[in-house]
Amino acid sequence: MNVSDDSEDGYVLVKQEDIVDGIACFMAAYLLSLKETKELTPNQLQEALSKTFSTKKRKGKLQKAWAGTQVIYNVASWSATAIGIYQNPAILKAATAAFWTSCRVVSKFL
Repeated sequence: MNVSDDSEDGYVLVKQEDIVDGIACFMAAYLLSLKETKELTPNQLQEALSKTFSTKKRKGKLQKAWAGTQVIYNVASWSATAIGIYQNPAILKAATAAFWTSCRVVSKFL
């Protein structure tokens, strides 16, 4: 581990490599303690680990439901905002002016 000797305040600087090494050592020790993994070949073990830690996991039903409720909430929120803006002509005029001004500012940066 990379530890700085001049740390007077008691803090220890831990680098990303140290964290990765620690997790790898823990995983190796844990896998060695399991009966099921002792029967696997190295290739089978590597395949199982890559599936476990892959970033392309499919969403479960609960995650899909949560994402759906977020979409519904956003649509309802934007709808309520739009209705409120269109019911008051002064707010509609101010919102339109702000929108076009921001479009002009953004277009200057592009």
